[in-house]
Amino acid sequence: MSDSFSQALSAVTEALSNPPSPENIKIETAMQLLGAMDKLRAMLEPPNLAVVKLCTAPYALSCTRVAQGMGVFNAFLGADGSKGMTLEELDGKTKGDKELLFRVMRHLSALDLFTKVDGEKYQPSALALQLADGSPVGDCIKHFYLNMRATSFLNEYFEERGYANPSDAYDSPFQYAHGTKEHFFQWLGHNPADQEAFNSVMTMNRQMGEAQWFDIFPVEERLQVPADRALIVDIGGGVGHDMVKLKEKFPSLSGKYVVQDLPGVIGDIKTPLPDGIDATVYNMFESQPVKGAKAYYMRTVLHDWPDKQALEALARIREAMVEDSILLINEFTMSDSDVSRISTAIDQDMMEAFSSLDRTEKQWISLLERGGFEIVKVWKFENNPGVAKALYEAVPKI
Repeated sequence: MSDSFSQALSAVTEALSNPPSPENIKIETAMQLLGAMDKLRAMLEPPNLAVVKLCTAPYALSCTRVAQGMGVFNAFLGADGSKGMTLEELDGKTKGDKELLFRVMRHLSALDLFTKVDGEKYQPSALALQLADGSPVGDCIKHFYLNMRATSFLNEYFEERGYANPSDAYDSPFQYAHGTKEHFFQWLGHNPADQEAFNSVMTMNRQMGEAQWFDIFPVEERLQVPADRALIVDIGGGVGHDMVKLKEKFPSLSGKYVVQDLPGVIGDIKTPLPDGIDATVYNMFESQPVKGAKAYYMRTVLHDWPDKQALEALARIREAMVEDSILLINEFTMSDSDVSRISTAIDQDMMEAFSSLDRTEKQWISLLERGGFEIVKVWKFENNPGVAKALYEAVPKI
């Protein structure tokens, strides 16, 4: 072993023997360290081991989803469960037979979701406790397990289409795998459990310390309107998180806040929104009902749509704008080089579910210009965990 690797091994071993508290590690430092570890693993891992891990990766997701269905993670909630349970104790709190439970717990332990203590008790990790029902982290498992059906049919889909890049939102791998002509969002409307999981997952980035768009954009300078005018319309705004945080940070701003989304999303708003924020059902391909707002805002909405439909949505916004209106697009932005695995995986997910893509900065600018807009500025998020993002400020071309 070379001196450099010996030193690295010693440093890692020492760090593991006395690890710092997670809350004391900056997210950007953690992401840099994880990236370096991934590169080191790729350098050291023998090809036969690497390919076996690649081939068996889906079992981690499928086994975790089965464990959720059996009620494994729910069983560990509460003071007694967090201390660990024997297989016999866990069997009394879950669905299914004991032999299946043993095999599931064995694989989950290999994934470090559980640790065997005292020779017989399963001790849950901090992550395992977040995989119970009702958690956005747990709902992420459910959501991507749903999408994995399209993943499993991906080659057949492309084989039939001559391996052409998908560009029709109504002919995606999702429709192929599920035998439906409905768009993904229409399909969710008929499947409440999957709709709820999707809505929950959409809140995850906010809980990962993601930077807020209004931390980099001069809100008080650019967004000033009289009280009777619409200040900002959040199109595809989910259950209203962004508008609530905006209003909390800038309570002195006047004007109306509007959150728009599909019925299955607006209907999932469980807590009434603060005064001054209205939530309304709206399909972004129909005429925009709020005319002349100061700002029209979309957060990670257009990446769900290929250019054809994205341009239709932009046209509806442009029709509603007045001379001083602005468009704010808060979106994942693929790097032209050194792209992270998470970024490319999300791009694959967009392709499978929507025939869409995660665009580069040049692609976003091109899309907006073709939609009849002029770019004012691209505001960059610094040290955003996981995936690069940018805020695109645009105005209608004259």
